[in-house]
Amino acid sequence: MSRCQDRKWTTREAAAHLAFGAVDYAEHARGVQQCYQVDPTDTVGSHRRSLAAMVQRGSHQLSADLQLYVCAFLDATEGRAAADLMCWHGGSLRCADMTCLLIGEQLLHGYDLAQAVGAEWLIETEPARLVVQALLPILPALVDDKAAKGVDATYELAVHGGPRVTARFRDATASIGPPDSGIAGCRLSGDPVAWLLALYGRVGWEELLRTGRVTVTGGDATLGAGFKRLLRNP
Repeated sequence: MSRCQDRKWTTREAAAHLAFGAVDYAEHARGVQQCYQVDPTDTVGSHRRSLAAMVQRGSHQLSADLQLYVCAFLDATEGRAAADLMCWHGGSLRCADMTCLLIGEQLLHGYDLAQAVGAEWLIETEPARLVVQALLPILPALVDDKAAKGVDATYELAVHGGPRVTARFRDATASIGPPDSGIAGCRLSGDPVAWLLALYGRVGWEELLRTGRVTVTGGDATLGAGFKRLLRNP
């Protein structure tokens, strides 16, 4: 069985993760805060065991599961306003943002599977922009506590064609605000697909800088080189 490039998963494990994620999104959309049984003393293990059970399903069943639960998500969100708040891992998230993140799951894990089997997988600009736009406000939840400890840095993050935000890192915490070039120690710019692949860790940050898909357009280039290490992959 093929393994996804730069990941430890087999293709079936990636497919199971994709289907399992669709269940999660559909249940959250229905107002269910936790879609699998959790041992409060071992939440990570609970997730791992639930995912392992999903892996045992055949590829055809996983495909059917994915379609079923994406449709369930769409049914649950039909008629909801973009700004409506929905359950999201102990908190809440706007309906529009949750929908965009679900799109991101399909784009990124589709990319993983295509890489593993040598198939083409086109990620177009506008779907990538939707995902990045939804992800940027929740970057503070992805801060790597160890890497960002003691860091005091401000970045302007610009996606070609929008959006553009300011990301402030202060000793293992971060905040996202409106663009303000005047306070940014480093300004970074890239196309939506490059940002998508970067923030989800599918292409190395150094490679994106080297090839010019993400560029330092102002400020401290050293800060720019170290940006991605401050964040975990979603």
